[in-house]
Amino acid sequence: MGLALCLILLAVLVSCRFPGAVRPAVKIGLVAPFEGRYRYVGYDVIYAVRLALREANAAGGVGIPPVEGGQSGLPPWGGGGGGWGYSVELVAYDDGADPAMAAEQARKLAADPEVVAAIGHFREETTSAALSAYAEAGIPLVAPAVLDRALPWGGAEVWRLGPADGALAHALLCHVNKRGHVIALVSDGGPLGAALVEAATQQRMRIPVVASPDSADWLGEVLASSADVVICDASPVMAGEVASALRAAGWEGVFLGGPELAAPDFVAVAGEAAEEAFFVTPWPFPVDIPGSADFLAAYQEVSGGVPPGPLALPAYEATWVLLEALERDIVAHGAPTRGGVAAALLATGRDGLLGHIIFDAGCNWGDAPLYWYRVGAGGVPVLVPGQTPAGGE
Repeated sequence: MGLALCLILLAVLVSCRFPGAVRPAVKIGLVAPFEGRYRYVGYDVIYAVRLALREANAAGGVGIPPVEGGQSGLPPWGGGGGGWGYSVELVAYDDGADPAMAAEQARKLAADPEVVAAIGHFREETTSAALSAYAEAGIPLVAPAVLDRALPWGGAEVWRLGPADGALAHALLCHVNKRGHVIALVSDGGPLGAALVEAATQQRMRIPVVASPDSADWLGEVLASSADVVICDASPVMAGEVASALRAAGWEGVFLGGPELAAPDFVAVAGEAAEEAFFVTPWPFPVDIPGSADFLAAYQEVSGGVPPGPLALPAYEATWVLLEALERDIVAHGAPTRGGVAAALLATGRDGLLGHIIFDAGCNWGDAPLYWYRVGAGGVPVLVPGQTPAGGE
């Protein structure tokens, strides 16, 4: 009996460790469409977020609470693998790319006091719909894939992993202006289309036709304008329909757009009409980034062999930006808080695969480089070499 009792006591001691040895946990949220038309977006990004968290937790977690005297007790990132930092857990919700569902899922995140920051929602309309919930709860939101300069509003703290819509509008107009083309804009009312109209006015460029793809005669308007360039700002499906209709009508001009044309839905709907379309984006395909081999291999290990799409890298880097902000907050204050992480984000800089990420006073990564792509044979996007971040050649 004495030996058995000793063994039981030893097991209890080993399992409990000493006070303070159990790693504390903190949560970040991810809201993306995992079902419906845009489900490919959700699965593109969740594997990237999981990969970043796996890397951080394997290194010992984030943040070492200060010891007496105010200094960190161990070096950053878990004391060299000692496991004494905070473990970071993921809470993921599906918003189905639906604004009402996005607002509901944001409220769920807000109700969990352990959630100190969030990543999402990957669509302009869902991000906008969720802002009030984040603002009321004081949760900072890193939005890797939205362009609308009107975000944030209502007191929400939104950190954009890229420039606002104006930078892409400028790049598109510079690309066109060098060639003296006649431009038609087909827009469903998105922020990029609005920014193009504003930028054209500022640059004294004329866009003879601004048509809505929902208009019954948008195609006739574009063809009658003799435009040899069409810039399309619409959802991937709508952009595919626009490109297909133009080519079917015999139009042979240049078809341009923004990041929506990187989506597989654009090619799937447009078919052969997608070929030779050009688009500009701050979010390149990972395979086109130098030094990304390790990321590609690690991502596919997490995804079960599925290759990363164009939103994988911004989601991965957004997660690491949050991890580094968490590190700053914990080291400075001993425990992470929503307000502390928000304050730390403004001071956080990250050198990652996308470049040196640092936020300006408007919470944008305004210096993010832009990448030009051409849709090649079979609908495969091909990086156009020799482009500057401003979009020129």
